[in-house]
Amino acid sequence: MKLRQWHYGLLLLPIVLWLSINSAHADITCTASMNTGTVNISNTITPSNANNAQITGTLTYSCTNNALSERYASVCLGVDGGDYNSAILHPRYMTGPNGSKLAFTMTLPNGALWGNDNDSVYKPNSFLIPPNTTVTGHVVINVSLLPNFGNTVASQGVHSSDFSGNHTTLTYQSHIDQTTSDCEKSPYEQRDFPFKVQATVINECKINTTSDIILGSRPASATSFIGSNNRAIDMTCTSGALYNIGLAPSNGDVTGRGVMIDTGSNNYLLPYQLLSNSSGRVWGNNGSTYATLTNGVTGEGNGTAQLHTVYVTVPNSDVKPASYSDTVTVHVNY
Repeated sequence: MKLRQWHYGLLLLPIVLWLSINSAHADITCTASMNTGTVNISNTITPSNANNAQITGTLTYSCTNNALSERYASVCLGVDGGDYNSAILHPRYMTGPNGSKLAFTMTLPNGALWGNDNDSVYKPNSFLIPPNTTVTGHVVINVSLLPNFGNTVASQGVHSSDFSGNHTTLTYQSHIDQTTSDCEKSPYEQRDFPFKVQATVINECKINTTSDIILGSRPASATSFIGSNNRAIDMTCTSGALYNIGLAPSNGDVTGRGVMIDTGSNNYLLPYQLLSNSSGRVWGNNGSTYATLTNGVTGEGNGTAQLHTVYVTVPNSDVKPASYSDTVTVHVNY
């Protein structure tokens, strides 16, 4: 009887696993830029335009297909609140000297806020890129200063907001199928596109209104009477701007000593003196600059309307009864 022995063994065969993923985001490279790095709203911001100055910037994105076959690309471009406060999108702030600020906003062509969440990123339609080809797109971004956030009190100097580093995000993805290419879904590539927004505040003074000084009716025998108007000059100057106001009667006298003329025949004269207070301080115009005007009224702007009272004294009204007037020119040196 023959016994047969069967030997059992475990034979290990190498198995190669192949996994095909229908995505090719690494086959493309994308970049973006904003106005070649700087969006300059204006070099002449004053209280007059600090609430509405604006400019358009151009956001450019380019994608290159490095594959041997065509690809669809999806890009998303987002921006946060900037270096002042990255979490706040509206308003954003530029900062300047001594804590001065300018509030601004950035919006897409449809007026929507440009931001960094799903509702505010800029996301153009997916686009086809032939092999070994670069496709470039553009979108206009509106950059505007905002009212009601204290921009008019900003002081002189350059104000800026920095969007470098992680303040901007370009995410992109490619796919052979347009319907499945989505830059908001992982996996995707990511990079930034640094830029800054800036505006320069300059010193300016603007006369908003002037009001007449009405002396009223006086008897011909009256002597040395005085009148005034506490809203005679209404003006606004840049915050921190030093100014010196000169007053010039129509006869050009630099010491503020003018002459009113009767409005009927223009034959009779009534002398008067311009004053800066009721105590008799002369208000004239003996200089053409802030430094050379020594009989003017000085002050410092605060970005809001400031009122100045003008006093007039008439030393003697013993003249022909009539209506008398004169025109005074206001000179503001800053």
